[in-house]
Amino acid sequence: MFSIDERFRGLPASREQVLALYQSINSPHLAIPGKPAGPAQAFVLGLRGSGGFAVFIYLYLSEAQDCAVYVPGRRAASQQDYQQDEAEALAFVESMGFMMDDAHFRALPAPGQDELLKTLPVFYKDPKLVPGAAKSRADEKRTASMNLGRLLASF
Repeated sequence: MFSIDERFRGLPASREQVLALYQSINSPHLAIPGKPAGPAQAFVLGLRGSGGFAVFIYLYLSEAQDCAVYVPGRRAASQQDYQQDEAEALAFVESMGFMMDDAHFRALPAPGQDELLKTLPVFYKDPKLVPGAAKSRADEKRTASMNLGRLLASF
């Protein structure tokens, strides 16, 4: 039902368009066709548009500063279709090893919603524009080495 659409690099949306937002609480190592393998974050995003409802799956590959956007095979015409698509999207990402959590986007106050729109990679037009995406591999390795050194020193 869901397939990668290379035309999408992000899913910028307004607060009013977002119906639901689920975010992974883990970052499994994935190999996505045509992308470098590495840890990924998953987002399931329900949007309302002029043509109806749609559910998208956004996979963010932080090390590669890249993404893969899965689109549904159809636009949901009714609330029941949308709910079915949302359940299928969650089952799809969970089958890849992601553990998903509901961000309760609609229940957040407006400033909280705006904060998510500004900070989550799914809402950026290009994954290279995500804050912190330019962090170098050397910095990550240095941090990992320091953390390992602190752990060993604690023994």
